[in-house]
Amino acid sequence: MTQEYQIPPRPEIPERDQPIAVGETAPDFTLPGVGTDATPFDFTLSEFMGGQRGLLVFYQDDGMPICTSELKAIAQEFDLINEAGVRTAAINTNGVGSHQRFQERDAFPFPLISDFHGDAVKGFGMWDPDEGKSRRAVVALGPGREVVYVIPHFNPGNINAYTEIFEALGLTQAG
Repeated sequence: MTQEYQIPPRPEIPERDQPIAVGETAPDFTLPGVGTDATPFDFTLSEFMGGQRGLLVFYQDDGMPICTSELKAIAQEFDLINEAGVRTAAINTNGVGSHQRFQERDAFPFPLISDFHGDAVKGFGMWDPDEGKSRRAVVALGPGREVVYVIPHFNPGNINAYTEIFEALGLTQAG
C-alpha cells in the first residue's frame, strides 16, 4: 500500500511589503513540492540548493498561457543553468494536485513548489494583493541564499530580462 503524502507544517516567515532586495538573505522554508516525475515531496530551499546558486521563479497560475511560457523559457535554458551549478525551482500558490497535473502535462525539468497560503511568496515580497496570489517574479540566489538579483515584476516576453538573470548568475559575460 502506498503511503499518502503528508503536507509539512506552514513555514513561519515574516511578510514583506516590498520585494526582497539584493544583498539580503533569502528566507529558508519547507513547503510541498512536486518533482520532475510529478511525485510530491517536501521542498526545503536550503537543502535543495545544497550550497549552490539558485533561481526561484515565481509565477501566478498552473497552466495559464503566460505562466506556462514563463516556465518553458526557463526550461529551454535548463541544461545551461543546471550545468553551471544553479538549482532551479518554480513557486506559486496553487495546490499540490494542480502542480502534479501541470508537471505531468508540461514536464518541466525542475520542481514546482506549492505555497498554498502564500507564506514564502509573502516572505519574499512577491504577493499580489489585488490578485490574491503570487506575481510573476524571479530571484537569483548566491550559494548562501544571498539575493544577487531580483526581478519583482517579471515579463516573460522581455528577452533582456533573461540576459540579466544569466549575467547575475555568472552564466554570461556582461556587456
